[in-house]
Amino acid sequence: MRSFSLGFAISAAAVFATVACLNPPPARAADHRDAPAVDGVGEGDISDIFAFLDPNDRTKLVLAMGVNPFSVPALLQTYHFSNAFLYQFKIDYTSDYKEDVVVQVSFRNTATSQNIHVRIGAPDPTSVGAINTLMTSPAIDIVGPIETVINDPSGVQVFAGQRNDPFVLDGQYFRIIAGTQDVFRDIPASPLGPLHGRPVGANGQSGIDSFAGFNVSYIVVEVPLAAVGPGFFQNASRIYNIWGTVSSPYVDDSYVQFERMGQPLFNTVFIPAALKDACNAGVPSDDVARFASYVPDALTTTDNDGTGNTIAGRATLLTNLGLGALPYGAPLLLPSTFANTSKDLLRSALVPDVLRLNLDAAPTDLGIGQSGLINGRRPGDNVVDIALRVLRQLADVNFPSSLGVPGSGPARAGALTFPDRRIFAVLQGSDFVGPDSNIGSANLGSSANDLPLLTTFPFLAPPHPRPGDPQASQ
Repeated sequence: MRSFSLGFAISAAAVFATVACLNPPPARAADHRDAPAVDGVGEGDISDIFAFLDPNDRTKLVLAMGVNPFSVPALLQTYHFSNAFLYQFKIDYTSDYKEDVVVQVSFRNTATSQNIHVRIGAPDPTSVGAINTLMTSPAIDIVGPIETVINDPSGVQVFAGQRNDPFVLDGQYFRIIAGTQDVFRDIPASPLGPLHGRPVGANGQSGIDSFAGFNVSYIVVEVPLAAVGPGFFQNASRIYNIWGTVSSPYVDDSYVQFERMGQPLFNTVFIPAALKDACNAGVPSDDVARFASYVPDALTTTDNDGTGNTIAGRATLLTNLGLGALPYGAPLLLPSTFANTSKDLLRSALVPDVLRLNLDAAPTDLGIGQSGLINGRRPGDNVVDIALRVLRQLADVNFPSSLGVPGSGPARAGALTFPDRRIFAVLQGSDFVGPDSNIGSANLGSSANDLPLLTTFPFLAPPHPRPGDPQASQ
């Protein structure tokens, strides 16, 4: 095995200087305006999907979908849900990645606002996939006004309306991807030479939440797991695969899907620009065949190429570069005892593009592989840091031979090829939003959102008010 030395600094610095001149196409964040077909169609553009058990009553499932990303508080009254679109939460509990239970949501104008119509039940067997029809005999059928919590006798709660955007990311990500910046936090001196990012301010922080101050239109539905009866949530499976879709009118009273989301950042980070619309129009059961190849191999505990390119080797590399601890990097997430024998670990965690919710696991259980990168998703989960830390420790990278680090050598299939700009984005394992005390691995359930999240339904923070209006408390 080749031993790692910091003597590669000069050649590495030269590579970094070369990479800074590259200018690939800009990326987009989370699922906010993630593809051409939804760019400019705010009512149909999913910003985020959440799926978690109510922390106050773990017999209830909470589902949330945001649209109208980047809503400006001054124009609060101009953002609506589409009367034409069908919004759906799809739930698979038989592990075939085809929906077994569906929550269908539609809207209609009233004299002063909109009403929400929620149908919950099993889809028509001929209406599974990308083309759907409205359920004619749903197990639960609810109609009521938006911008208020609806409490149905079935135990279902519903809310639709403007909320604070809970997604947190420093927009420096786009500059890193574009090659105009090296890392999130400025490193004046490192074995690689100076790495340019945002300096630490007088408050001891460097990250800025680029989504702070914006609102999003949210649909939130809480369903008692027993509410729809045997054959639905009452089944042997304890792992639910969940995703959200938006569909537009098609033919014969049907709707065709043009937008979907499961895992945060999947489409944005891994799917090529030319395929983003196709991915959004697709179905999870096809994802492995169509999109798994875009996710890199995972490192394993075995040195397969003689360079020390293992999970332990990567951890040592990050530590030697000063990136495995503050102030210039987040603490390593995976413990030294973490073992992996499959190069497909990241692919199995990320594909199909669904949120996996394990009812028997703690919400803080990262569940890498079985439950994606996180177990379900809560509004406060620091999904950006979780993804950055997991990927920097596990994603295989093909470094140039001149660097002499684990993973250096001839090109190999399945690895990210240096200088893929995504490598620089994950290098520090954090975007450093919030105080450094919040960046430890124990705090990945706190994303440093700009407004405090609610502890009860609908869980998302109230929207930023119009300028001059008081801030709502619920």
